[in-house]
Amino acid sequence: MSAFDSLAKRNSLSKRTPRRRRGFFLVLVLLVVVVATLSVYSFTGVMVAYDDAAYLSGDLVRARVAADSGAEAIRLILAQPKMMRDEMGGVYNNPNLFQAVAVSNQDPANVCDFSVPAPDLNENGMLSGIRFGLQDESARLNLNTLTVLDENSDGLMAALSLMSEEDAAGELPDSIATALLLALPGMTEEIADSILDWLDEDDEVRPYGAELEYYSGLPTPYEPTNGPINSVEELLLVAGMTPTLLFGADSNRNGMLDPDEQQRFNVSVDTPGALGLAAYFTIHGQEANRQRDGSFRVNINSDDLEILYEDLNEVLGDEVYASFICAYRMSGAPSTSAAAVPGGDVETETGSDGGVWTADLMENFDLSAGGSIQFNQVLDLIDATVTVGGGDNAVTYRSPFDLLTAGVYLPLIMDKLVTSDTPAMPGRINVNECPAELLYGIPFLTEEQVGAILEARGTESDDENRLYETWLMVEGIVTLSEMRNLVPLLTGGGDVYRAQIVGYFESTGLAHRQEVIIDATTVNPKIVSYRDLSHLGRAFDVSVLGIRNVAAVAGDEPVPQQ
Repeated sequence: MSAFDSLAKRNSLSKRTPRRRRGFFLVLVLLVVVVATLSVYSFTGVMVAYDDAAYLSGDLVRARVAADSGAEAIRLILAQPKMMRDEMGGVYNNPNLFQAVAVSNQDPANVCDFSVPAPDLNENGMLSGIRFGLQDESARLNLNTLTVLDENSDGLMAALSLMSEEDAAGELPDSIATALLLALPGMTEEIADSILDWLDEDDEVRPYGAELEYYSGLPTPYEPTNGPINSVEELLLVAGMTPTLLFGADSNRNGMLDPDEQQRFNVSVDTPGALGLAAYFTIHGQEANRQRDGSFRVNINSDDLEILYEDLNEVLGDEVYASFICAYRMSGAPSTSAAAVPGGDVETETGSDGGVWTADLMENFDLSAGGSIQFNQVLDLIDATVTVGGGDNAVTYRSPFDLLTAGVYLPLIMDKLVTSDTPAMPGRINVNECPAELLYGIPFLTEEQVGAILEARGTESDDENRLYETWLMVEGIVTLSEMRNLVPLLTGGGDVYRAQIVGYFESTGLAHRQEVIIDATTVNPKIVSYRDLSHLGRAFDVSVLGIRNVAAVAGDEPVPQQ
């Protein structure tokens, strides 16, 4: 090979090498582009995820705020007098106030509402179905008043023992508190006594109960409260109590049995105790000592009879009623009618029968002298007597509040009058809304009477007497004497309410659920208990909670909200 050819070959090889290097760098650049593209794509995906999470967090906040707004709206409603609430449709079942309520003007395609679902009662007084409204805490058994009932049972149980065998509700229980507890499904004597031992102040063990000696001997010892408890859940510490017994199959705590709960626990809505004992218990039930218009009631046991007379004239609008009440405080006597049945005769205690009381007889009394006789309850006015004069000249006058016409004046005196200045009365059971089990637990009521009450509750009535517990007497279910025994236990309605509030989006179903208990015994209702239930799920289908914007949920063009 010539020198010229060798030189040409070397030049040729030198020219090929840079081409191979340029190809390598091209591949390297392509790899860098691919990696950068994947990085950008991954970064974009992360940013989209963060963007979605931000919107999701914002929606969760909106749902929670919607539920909080529902709680404040309920406070505003309960701040109104009962009379005004009734004009708005009431708070028991009122979809206009408590179903699919929009919080404010919103995007029609992404509406967020709140609803207040609540368990309803069927015709047999059992918990079943759903309504939209508030739950009266007085429809439950107030655990913190059981010891009071237990301590004061002697007098009431003595009255019960005087009933004839055909009127008595079977074998007499040890106390009213025990009777109320044992009527609940799943309750045993051991657990009932243990609950009462946990609540009472002493360390004396009841026949089937447990006190400090038992709890201090446990692997993890603790002491019983021996006083009022702070929550129903505290009962889990009581001997014999289990989560299954206390909460039943209601795993999401919505107050009703959902289809999946029925299948999982193999129960039905008719299974006794399926909702657990917690569905019957509270620690908050009480009533405000106020009239339905929000003003204070008149205490007929007031010391100053002159002021009492003026107040009675004002609130009752009847001088005969006002004068008789004041005269009774000075020389009255309760009814001596044995049976005290509607339309029964009244026997006067002393003196000749002067007929029915009239207002002009008040001139025989000096109100400035004060009164020595106290009313035990407002029903003492019915068929009572007042004696004017003394000795052979004594004349006894019958009360203008006669039993025969009780249905006419009872709504007036039950609303306006009271025998104590106590701001609130705790613990009585709402006879209009409580489950049947609580009624069966009241020893003064027979099974036939409870059946009559449930049947009467199943029929709608606009009778004003239904607002008060005394409708049982007006409608002939119980006698006057029986009603007097029932008054310390029953009421027509309370003033502390439970609300399960769900804030939710109609289109996505995203929700926040909470449970609040609101005390309306004061002028400014206050939340006394708050519980976030969101971790247990929405618990209600959106279609049940309520959908106002149907087109938007179906994916069609949004319908503008009015």
